[in-house]
Amino acid sequence: MDTAAIILTGGRSSRFSGRHTPGIEIAGIPVIASLLATVEAAGVGEIIVCGSAAGIDASVRARVQVVAEEPAFGGPLHGISCALAALPAGERIILVLAGDMPAITASLLDRLRESAAAASPAAAVDPSGRVQFLCAAWPEATLRDALTGVGPTAGRPVRALYGSHNVTLIPASAAELIDIDTPADLARAARAADDD
Repeated sequence: MDTAAIILTGGRSSRFSGRHTPGIEIAGIPVIASLLATVEAAGVGEIIVCGSAAGIDASVRARVQVVAEEPAFGGPLHGISCALAALPAGERIILVLAGDMPAITASLLDRLRESAAAASPAAAVDPSGRVQFLCAAWPEATLRDALTGVGPTAGRPVRALYGSHNVTLIPASAAELIDIDTPADLARAARAADDD
């Protein structure tokens, strides 16, 4: 089944004094560049980045559609809505990914979309039981219906999208689900990159 990816890069990065988190380099590579390389390696056909394009190399930028979040800083649920509005309706699996996750693997993306192909959303869960709702896969029609059911999305939590749906949890390692929310997260991601 065809796959598209929505990657969210529209946050304020307030814990980094406004420094765009997906553009921060780990081992010399911007976080967003690492994520995009993995998404492309997984064979995703269409990629929509909602928010800032900072950190995306010009050669990759030509293969990615960047859309603005209007209004800006409306939150991840709103970013998903804005990105999906820019994607003509089809029969795809839609990967929904936070743009600050440098260590997601193609294997994890494959497991998510294989599960979502069975007609219900799938989200990654780490060994502690924490569900990462922004490392997920949805059947496109289900995602569009869920967004319609939520109503206005600006300022709403992303969990609202999942309220009435059974979600299949796909186990992932803690390393795969590192997201760069704080300087401590960045240091942990850098250590993990050094270990590789």
